[in-house]
Amino acid sequence: MHSRTDILAIFSTFIQFAGDRFDTWISDPRLARNMQQELLQNDDADRSEKFWALHWYRRQQHDPHATKHLWAYLQEPCYWAADRVTRRFAMVQCSLADGFQIAIANVDRILNGYNPDYGSTLKAYAHTAFGNCIRDQLRQQHEINISSDWGLLRRLSQTQLTQALLATGFIETAPYILIWQCFKAICTPEPGRLVRGLPAPNDEQFEAIAKRYNQMRHQLISELTNIDIGNQDINTQQLTMELIKLATIARAYLTPIVTSLNQPQYDDSGEEQLYTLPTHDNPMAQLLADEDYAQQQQYMKQIGEVLENALSKLDEPSQILLSLYYQQTYTQTDIARQLDIQQYQVSRKLSRIRRQLLLNTVNWSQETLHIPKESAILANVSEVIHEWLQSHYSQVSPQAPSEVSE
Repeated sequence: MHSRTDILAIFSTFIQFAGDRFDTWISDPRLARNMQQELLQNDDADRSEKFWALHWYRRQQHDPHATKHLWAYLQEPCYWAADRVTRRFAMVQCSLADGFQIAIANVDRILNGYNPDYGSTLKAYAHTAFGNCIRDQLRQQHEINISSDWGLLRRLSQTQLTQALLATGFIETAPYILIWQCFKAICTPEPGRLVRGLPAPNDEQFEAIAKRYNQMRHQLISELTNIDIGNQDINTQQLTMELIKLATIARAYLTPIVTSLNQPQYDDSGEEQLYTLPTHDNPMAQLLADEDYAQQQQYMKQIGEVLENALSKLDEPSQILLSLYYQQTYTQTDIARQLDIQQYQVSRKLSRIRRQLLLNTVNWSQETLHIPKESAILANVSEVIHEWLQSHYSQVSPQAPSEVSE
């Protein structure tokens, strides 16, 4: 792609793709005229793109053309961010043009997040932010790709499944929701295993799901007499087909196809297409966030129990030192004076104790819960331990100072 060098072009032209690559720059007549007028009115001003980027950024609230000029300006950082990220995400099929479309839809969000007072230029900030937008989308896509149908069904909330069915054209969702509820009641992941890898139900589980559904569907018919869900009980083969269909519908709903932007973005004939894109987040993002939060809360509770046990096994001087530091909030200097030792000895001892608690926690989590080392909860476990010690010692009676060995 050849870069734009003329200020007029930089703030009034848009990328035209040919297949998956840059083809040419397309000028928007309205923006070109408006930019030309601004240049004439400010002929004594700084002619740099940095000046004009800041100029249009500050005029967004007062000039309807300002944001459009910034959309044009940010075409290049968006293109190069898409080029870099899509090359590195080989595990997810995403072309450069797709990555560009994912990122450019976030321009408004990026402009809202930019603060020139922090010293970064808008182009540099946008290049990083565009890359993050694409990476987040592709990670979500990767999560969907590696989730089994059964794991995906376990992840879903009833609201999400209902919305997916309605979006697909189903008028009555109650029978399908009942099938899904029966599946969730019977099929649960093994302790410590991620939901995404849930295997297909075995024959015994399929029988149990079908039996549960056939019992409960009669109640559903009596409550909603206008629903036609057939006069015969469902068998395991039919049940399998229905569950796979639900997973397919949910997967399509959670990862919608990106709307093509591979055409001139602005013209004199109608509405700007970029502004017609939906602004809501991908539903999968919230689904993953909810699951991650619930999983982390469960880990936190279990880690607390591990720390309680590890703390009880510490020698008395170590427990006294922790009590002085976390409960009575003594500084290391105060503790050193109180115990008649050197401050560096206090620091070294505290570090050694926390390191031991950290090792106990990490080893336990990997052996018992099979939490990978790169897990978000383990990445912040040192901070978790520090906060837990503060909370723990705020609830116990203080111990009298004693001699603390180095």
